[in-house]
Amino acid sequence: MHQPDFVFRGHLAAVNSICFFSDDRLLVSGDQDGHLIVWSMMLKRQLAKVASAHSAAILTVCGLGADTVVSQGRDNKLCIWTLVASEFSGELRLVKSLAVDSMNFCKFSYATIQSSSWIAFLVDAGAGEACLLDVGSEEQHSLNIGHKSRTKAGSRDDSPMCIKLVASGESKQLELFVGYESNMLQQFGINTSDSKMSAVLRRSVTTVHTEPIMSLDYDSQRQLVYTCAADNKVCCYTAHGSGFKEHTAAVELKNPGNSEIRCFSALALVAVASWDYTVHLFTSDLEPTASIAFYRAALTSVDVSTLSTAEADGIADEYVRQRWNSRSRWMAVASRDARISLWDIDAVLARARSCGAADTPKLDDANSTVQGVIKQYLDVGERVIDYAKPWMADSKLFKRQP
Repeated sequence: MHQPDFVFRGHLAAVNSICFFSDDRLLVSGDQDGHLIVWSMMLKRQLAKVASAHSAAILTVCGLGADTVVSQGRDNKLCIWTLVASEFSGELRLVKSLAVDSMNFCKFSYATIQSSSWIAFLVDAGAGEACLLDVGSEEQHSLNIGHKSRTKAGSRDDSPMCIKLVASGESKQLELFVGYESNMLQQFGINTSDSKMSAVLRRSVTTVHTEPIMSLDYDSQRQLVYTCAADNKVCCYTAHGSGFKEHTAAVELKNPGNSEIRCFSALALVAVASWDYTVHLFTSDLEPTASIAFYRAALTSVDVSTLSTAEADGIADEYVRQRWNSRSRWMAVASRDARISLWDIDAVLARARSCGAADTPKLDDANSTVQGVIKQYLDVGERVIDYAKPWMADSKLFKRQP
């Protein structure tokens, strides 16, 4: 069975979201109790913590630039924080709090164009109203991403379940992908020609998912959209005219339930954090690569570091700087068992290539091994009882006294 390089144990509740930022120097995480933690990746320890940053569970977190953290909670608040830190300690200071609609678990999404960071989030899920926020200037624009689904009882409002904001093309045009409760996938272009931005529907498709879409991601290099849902399917779509077409056939996992799907263009890698305690890794064409079974609870979030060396210039010690520049490429995985595990993803993929994906340890293999050991003990116990029966029949200790 694979073993992680390191495990963070600062949370006492399920960790719901993680994100590398500041060129891999920092990792931010949020948990079910509303606690927010920033970790130093050089020291592998807590750098800053806000207890009860939200009055309810944190849905998602991200880091922008070197010192900005954004968090969204089930308390219907989106909070923007500034990190003030030294090498060994720091604090998160609340800068702004905005009202969001978190009741359907739809998480905000962010994208960076040049020096501007934009965040898209839901304001009213039922009405399909979203908001686009420029974090620096605090400029806000209202977007309509509503969709009507048809049922036997008639049409009804279709709630967005997940969104993905991307900057695509040479002009870095903002686009928004939306996955709906009815398993519909839509792509909106953000019209910036007027002073007031608007969302223009580009294409849509009814996916093969049988449950609401839980998460989606976009590979801008290959122009592929990846989706996962509460069912056991992992899908990949590419733009085709006014719609989408399947880039490859949907992959069906053994067990249903997936929390998050992420694609990492530099590695041509797709990672799925699943409810079956397993991280499923695929190529960009959804060919199975490896499965990591280490956890004791459902997985919630996954992220991969960038190996950027931009922040290395700020490290005074030459030895420390060399160690930092030669670090492994990390994959961080969050779980409902309150742990965050850190993996050398290049080593994991190298082992998978050397032995083949079929030989990669899986959770089901571990379960079958445990069941086999239990069966052996039960068989031994039955043989002992069979051997002892004649003696028990003759012994006065086992005879009922009058």
